[in-house]
Amino acid sequence: MEEKQERLFTAAHNLFLNQGFKRTSIAEIASQAGVAVGTFYNFYQSKSDIFVQVYNAENERAKGQILAAVDLDVAPTDLVKTVLHQIFTHSADNQILQEWFTNPKLNALIARNNQSAVEESLVYATLMHLIDRWQDRGLLKDGLSKDRVISLFNALTVVDFHQSEIQTDDYYQLLNDLISGILLFILK
Repeated sequence: MEEKQERLFTAAHNLFLNQGFKRTSIAEIASQAGVAVGTFYNFYQSKSDIFVQVYNAENERAKGQILAAVDLDVAPTDLVKTVLHQIFTHSADNQILQEWFTNPKLNALIARNNQSAVEESLVYATLMHLIDRWQDRGLLKDGLSKDRVISLFNALTVVDFHQSEIQTDDYYQLLNDLISGILLFILK
C-alpha cells in the first residue's frame, strides 16, 4: 500500500471503529489522514469501498485472535460452539464488525464484494483442517465425504450472508442451533 493510502486506511479504520459507518464522512477520513479529499478518490471509489476493505482486515484480525485463543483439539461440538461464541463476543463492542449484523446494505455489499473471501479466509482454512483431523480421528459418520461436510458448513455462510432477511431476535441462537444440528448429523 502506498503511504497516503495507508494513512487513509488507518484513519478510516479508527473512525469506523469509534463512530461507525454512518457517522463517518470521507472529509473526516481525509482530514485525519492529513490529505485532501481529492486524494481519497485516488485510492478509493467511495466510503463504502474503503469500509469493505477496512471490514475485511478487521474481520481477519478478529478471526486470527479467536483461533489463536482456542484449543483445536477439544471435542468438535465444544470447539465450534466456542469459536462461534468468540466471534459474537469479539463483534459485540466492535463498530466495524457490528455493521455486518446491523446494516443490511453494508452486509449485502460485503457479501457481493467478497465472493471468494470465504474460501480464502482463516476460518475456512481452519475448518478444512479440522474436518481433515476429525476424519483422520474417525469422528465423522461413515459414508460422509469431506465435500458433503464442507457443503453443510458452506450453507451456514449463505445463511449468514442473508441474515437480514431472517426474522429472529436472536441470530446467535439460530446459528448455534444450525451448527448443533450439523454437528449432530456429521459426528459419530
